[in-house]
Amino acid sequence: MVRATLTMKVQSGREEEFESAWREVAAATAKAPGNVRQTLLRSGQDASTFIITSDWATAEDFGRFERSPEQDDLTAPLRALRESASMQVDEVVAHIDAG
Repeated sequence: MVRATLTMKVQSGREEEFESAWREVAAATAKAPGNVRQTLLRSGQDASTFIITSDWATAEDFGRFERSPEQDDLTAPLRALRESASMQVDEVVAHIDAG
């Protein structure tokens, strides 16, 4: 499994709009082959910075989605609200659920 982590600085005052847009994007992305889960986090140090994690069954699944024209159209509303962004993709070595 791989986890893509995207850190986005959102335009000040547009945080709620970003959260709403992310929910729509996430709902559509959840239907992509190989998508396992997505999470939206807000930075504890800066209310305009969000961290998005997206888990994929394989690096190939993520790559296909990331390079697809659908992904570009789907994520356009998020790009319109950001000031900056950075992404990294890492292999998930272990995942332990509580309880």
